[in-house]
Amino acid sequence: MGSLEGKNALVTGAGRGIGEATARKLASHGANVLINDLDADVAEAVASSIPGAVAFPADLTDPEAADQVVNAALEALGGLDIVVNNAGYIWHSAIHNMSDEQWDAMIDIHASAQFRILRAYGRWLRENAGPDAPTRKVVNISSTMGVHGGATQLAYSAGKAAVVGITKTLAKEWGRFNVTVNAVAFGAIETRLTSPYDREPNISMVKGQPRKVGLSHEQIAAAKQASPLGRLGTPEDAANSIYLMCAPESDWITGEVILASGGVRS
Repeated sequence: MGSLEGKNALVTGAGRGIGEATARKLASHGANVLINDLDADVAEAVASSIPGAVAFPADLTDPEAADQVVNAALEALGGLDIVVNNAGYIWHSAIHNMSDEQWDAMIDIHASAQFRILRAYGRWLRENAGPDAPTRKVVNISSTMGVHGGATQLAYSAGKAAVVGITKTLAKEWGRFNVTVNAVAFGAIETRLTSPYDREPNISMVKGQPRKVGLSHEQIAAAKQASPLGRLGTPEDAANSIYLMCAPESDWITGEVILASGGVRS
């Protein structure tokens, strides 16, 4: 029997990268998973490849989407034991070039979307908590930039720092419901957001708009050199870190920010 057998999990941003790897990891340990992603085609593709998984595409920056996603998970799975708030993306810019649109976009997807998902989950949780309730898990995804900051990443870093505050506060509010709330702050992970480029950044389409993503070969080399392990993390490395906060062995850990950065501390 898997360590998460019979548990029901919601993973946002699970169509690619860290979210997809996390959904697969949780499912491999017995969890039933709802796959949320902005892009319907990738959400459906991932869900169809995981036995028992269900897809529910939605744009989490839509104020009504969080209630829809959480209600879909409760209806499809019959309950919700694990929430992994992973959805997000990077929009680079130094402060002197940063628009209000860019600031708002980063805060909305990294902080406001997590808040709305957790608020929607909390409504169900309050009615389904009690002395006999199982230990439930919330894992919010942050970044080392939310802890240490990062040049040209003011809005992204601010959004990820907000995740730290959300996590530590909610751990204190929801402990009485037997819910642990932790964050995992990642360093450089090999996804499309860190894909290598030669001269010009790569382009990722977000809601039909092009966004520059990726790291130069020089930046990747520097990141590897900065890590005692000498490499970037893989999505599977990231998923393993998230799984640790979902497993029963972490039932006494709450309100923590776990740095999963390959040893990089700045």
